[in-house]
This record gives sequence, C-alpha cells and structure tokens, in this order.
Amino acid sequence: MRRLVGHLTTLLLYGASPVVVALAPFAVVPAVTTRFGADGWAVCAVALSVGAAVAVVAELGWVVVGPQRVARDPQRHAEIHHDALASRLVALAVLAPVAVVTVTLLVDEHRGAAVLLTLGVAGGALSPTWLFVGLGRPGLTLLCEALPRVVLALSAAGVIALGGPLEAYGLASLLAVVVTLVATARAAGVRVAPARERLLAVPSIVRGQLVVTAGRGVTALYKTLPAALLQAVAPGSVAAFAAVDRLARAGLGIVAVVPQRLQVWVGSPDETVAARRTVASLVLNAGLAAASAVTVLTAMPPVVAVVFTGAVTVEGSAVVATALLVALTCQSRAFGLALVTLDAVRTTTTAATAAAVVGVTGVLWGGAVGGATGALAGLAAAEAVAIGVQAAVVVPLLVRAHRASSGAVA
Repeated sequence: MRRLVGHLTTLLLYGASPVVVALAPFAVVPAVTTRFGADGWAVCAVALSVGAAVAVVAELGWVVVGPQRVARDPQRHAEIHHDALASRLVALAVLAPVAVVTVTLLVDEHRGAAVLLTLGVAGGALSPTWLFVGLGRPGLTLLCEALPRVVLALSAAGVIALGGPLEAYGLASLLAVVVTLVATARAAGVRVAPARERLLAVPSIVRGQLVVTAGRGVTALYKTLPAALLQAVAPGSVAAFAAVDRLARAGLGIVAVVPQRLQVWVGSPDETVAARRTVASLVLNAGLAAASAVTVLTAMPPVVAVVFTGAVTVEGSAVVATALLVALTCQSRAFGLALVTLDAVRTTTTAATAAAVVGVTGVLWGGAVGGATGALAGLAAAEAVAIGVQAAVVVPLLVRAHRASSGAVA
C-alpha cells in the first residue's frame, strides 16, 4: 500500500509541474486583452512565437537526450547539467540578437514589450525540467521552475491590470529564468553559471548534439513560429490562431508528462525489454491522443471565451483543426521517443525536415486562404507527415526486435 501511495504521489508531481508551467502564461492573458485588446494579444503572440522558436533551438536537444543520460548515470548529473548549461548559454547569446531583430520587424506597436517577452521566452532554453525528470525528482520542477513562473506571471498580470505597461510581462518572464537558475543550483547541487573550461568546450559539446539539435531546430519552424509566419500573410488572423494554438500547446505541455515519464521507463539497457516497452508506449500515447482530441473539442470554445475575455473570436472549424493537430502531435511525440530508444535518432532530423516543409508551406498558404483554420490544418498535415516518416523506421525495427527475441527464446 505504501509503495502504491508513493507511485501515485510521484505521478501527481510529474503531472502537477507541467500543468503549472503550461498555465502560468495564461495568468497574464486576461489582463493583456482587457487593457490592450486583441491587438495587444497579437503582439504578445508574435513575441511568444519567436521566443519559443529560439528556445527550442538553443536548448540543443538536451530535453530529448538529457533525461536518459542522467537516469543511466545519476552520479554524473552535475557534470551533465554543467555541459548542458554552458552549451545552451552560448547558443542563447548567438540567437538572442537574431530574435530581437526579427520580432522588431514583425510588430508595429509595443516593440519594447515584444522584445522583452521574446527574450524571456527564449530563456526557457535553460529549463532544468529534463534534469529533474532524469533524476526522478519531479517535485523540484514544481518548486524551482513552475512556482516562480506562476508567482511572477500573477505579479505581471496585477501590474498590467492596475495600469502598468505591457513590458511588465516580458520583465516577469526574464526574472523567472534567473530565479529558476538560482533555485536549481541550490536544490540539485549544480552550478548556477558555467566555468570557463566548459565554455571553451562548448564546440565539442554542440558537435555531440548536432543531430538532435538539427531536428529540433527544423521542428521549430512549424511548431513555434506559425504565429510569426501568419503575421506575414494574414495579420488579422493572428489573434484567433494564437488563442487556440497557445491553449493547445499548453495542453500538450500538460500531457507531455506521460511521454516524459515513459521516456525513463522505456530506456532500459536490455534491448528486448526496451523494444517491448516502446510498443506499450506507442499504444498508451494513442489513447492519450484520442482523449486529448475529445477534450479540445469540448473545452476549447468556453475556455477561449473566458481566458481572452471575449476579445478574441474563434470559429468552430478552427477548434476541429486544433483537435486533429493535438491528437497527431501526441502520437508524433511517441514515435520520436521510440527513435531515441531504438538508437535511430538520426531519423528525427529527416522527419522534422519533411514536416517543416509541409508545415511552413501549410501555414503560409493555408493562412492566406483560410485564416486561422487554414494555418491549423497545415500544421496538422505536418504532424501527419512526421508520423509517417518516423513509423517507416520504428515499425520495422520493432518487428526485427520481436523476431530476434522470439528466436532467442526458441
């Protein structure tokens, strides 16, 4: 009984942290839409889009490979974190100026606020969640990252609601990054800043991450930049698109606890066990995909009305497209983790490239023709392509592993 309670507590902690992190930004949205309307939200959406794209690239794939590395050798967690911190800081230093220029060119008003928010979101590349997942200590994610984000987001919402500037949102996001770094250093016994020798070793560290980073970078083109892309072809659709997209991404962040937890479980040193667990993971994620789609269809309309204070209107067709996108994304994640487990990580780049071509084209063309619904349909098509490419590699590998294990038993 005690063991069952322990497992349930761990699962609740794994679930609570993503929920809090995913919902934290929405503490600010009602204040933004009330004070600055749909146009103010659109500016924030573009900044969130550009910042998230930078964060995905600058985290250099540590969120994919880091948990399993730490889980396999927890005694080296400080060293692994040190390498990750040094490499991601350098990546941010290189990419941040590009992000600032990009967002400045895309928005026509509130540029200072957009720049600050972009940098704050980009700082998410330094998130320690992967470290805590690998260590099996989800409670630290809640304490070191989720709670600071919520407190600072609520503070920013209060400042804006009381007549403060939109810049408060970005400043709170930047401060959350700093607080998380300091809290992580104290809680996990890791460095808050990298040593000089690790900074000098960054080129070799990055070379070891190139394959995963390339895949993540290409993925960023269609997973995090759609609002910015849509701003270029259909600016009037950005507010509606970003409303459902951000809520969907928040939901995906919440359900990500399942593949994240399974990632550690699946990563067995026994190849036969790993293959069997991979199949179970794919089945579980298929169920998760179906449940997530139903949730979007039923909950999205009322949630949009409440969170965006009636300032943003979303069509029913956009909600349907979002449900399809969420379901496909859940399954695509499962296949992506399967590639890591089966030592076929290079395929992630191929899948991401194919999906990015379809996704970017779909957002630009679909957005120009069908507004928010067209852009969302383009993203759903991209996820379908990613699943197809990944499954073409994963399924044969699993079949081969099954035959090998059957032959060994015989």
